[in-house]
Amino acid sequence: MDEITQQKQELVRMIESVNNPEILDSIKNLLSDGERDLMLKQKMVFGALRSEEDFKAGRVYTREQVIERTNRILDK
Repeated sequence: MDEITQQKQELVRMIESVNNPEILDSIKNLLSDGERDLMLKQKMVFGALRSEEDFKAGRVYTREQVIERTNRILDK
C-alpha cells in the first residue's frame, strides 16, 4: 500500500472518530476551499483532529493553567 493511501485511510479513521459537528464542519470547509494554501490546510485539519483526540483523552488545561503557562513564556 502506498503512502498516500495510508494517509487517506488514517484521515478517514480520525474523521470517523470525531463527534463534534463544529470540528467536522471546519474540516469540510478546509477541504472544500481549493484556493487555500495546502500547508495551512494540513496544519489546521491535523490540529483539529488532534484537539478532538486530546479532549477525549482528558489532555486539557484549566483557564488558570493556561494563564500560568502563558505568563511563564512571556517572562522569559
